[in-house]
Amino acid sequence: MQHIPDENNILTDYSGFKWMSFIPGETSVDDISVMKISTTQGRFASYIIPENFNAPTYCIQIITSGFMHADINHQHYKVETNGGFLTTPDFLMGRPKDTDNHVELYCLALSRKFMQDMNIQFPLSLISYVYVHPTWQMSSQKTQRSVQYMELLREVVAENNREAALLLVNSFFHYLSGEVAHDMTIMTAMSRNEEITGRFMHLVDTYCEQQHSLDWYADQLCLSTRYVANTVKETLGMTASACLERALMQRAKTLLYTTNKSIQEIADQLGFQNQSHFGTFFKRHESISPAAFRKNSSK
Repeated sequence: MQHIPDENNILTDYSGFKWMSFIPGETSVDDISVMKISTTQGRFASYIIPENFNAPTYCIQIITSGFMHADINHQHYKVETNGGFLTTPDFLMGRPKDTDNHVELYCLALSRKFMQDMNIQFPLSLISYVYVHPTWQMSSQKTQRSVQYMELLREVVAENNREAALLLVNSFFHYLSGEVAHDMTIMTAMSRNEEITGRFMHLVDTYCEQQHSLDWYADQLCLSTRYVANTVKETLGMTASACLERALMQRAKTLLYTTNKSIQEIADQLGFQNQSHFGTFFKRHESISPAAFRKNSSK
C-alpha cells in the first residue's frame, strides 16, 4: 500500500522531494522544523533539491556566514552574511546556486497548519513586503537576535513543546516585522503598487480556497477590480487572475499528492461548484486530469 504523507508535515515537499530531515542538528516535530546548516551539508542537500519547485512551506532562512544565490519568483537574489529571506507556500523557487564554500545558515520551516494554529494576523507590513522583496539585509546585532530565536526554538521543538514553539514563532515574526520590514521599507521604500500587490497576494494566500473572484479581493482592498488587476500585472509581470489560479493549482496538487481525499472532496475544499468544474480547471493548467496527476505522482 502506498504511503500517503500528511499534507501538514513539513518534512514532505509536495513537488516530489523531501525536506532535509537527515541533516545533523535539525529538530522537527510534525509541522515545524528548525535547521542549522553548514557548508558541506548545504552542498550535499543541493543534490536532492529540484532545479525548480514551488515552496511547500513558510520558510525563513538567516545567513550567518558566507553567501548564497537564490531564485525566487523568477527573480535572482544574492543573500550574504547578516541577510535573510522569507518565502511563503507556492512561491516559485530555484535550487540554490553558487553557494559559498563557507556558508552557514539557519532555516525555520512552518506548515500552513502551524501558521493557522498561531491564530494571529501577521503584521501586514512584513507580509506585504516579502511578496515583492523577499530578501533583506540587517546588522550583525539583529542577526544575532534572530539566531537566539532560532536556537531557543530548536530547544523547545526538541522537547516536543509545541505550545512554546507557537508563542516563540509568533514573537519572532513580530520581531522581524519591527526590525526588518520597517528598516527595509525605509531603505527601499515600497511603492504604492508594491504595497497593493503584497496585500493582494496575502489575501490570495489566505482566502483562495473560499474566494475565486477578483471582485472580492478588490473589495477587500477598497479598490476597483481593474485597478488591482493592472497594479498586480505591472508589479509582478503576471495577471492577478494568474496569481489566483496558480495558488489554487498548488493547493490542488498538494491535496492530490499528500492526502487520500476523493476528487470530489478536494473540489469541495477548493471552492469549486462541482467535480466537473474542478477537473476542467485542473486539466486547463496541467493538461491532465486530477486523477491522472495523482496516479502519476504515486509512481
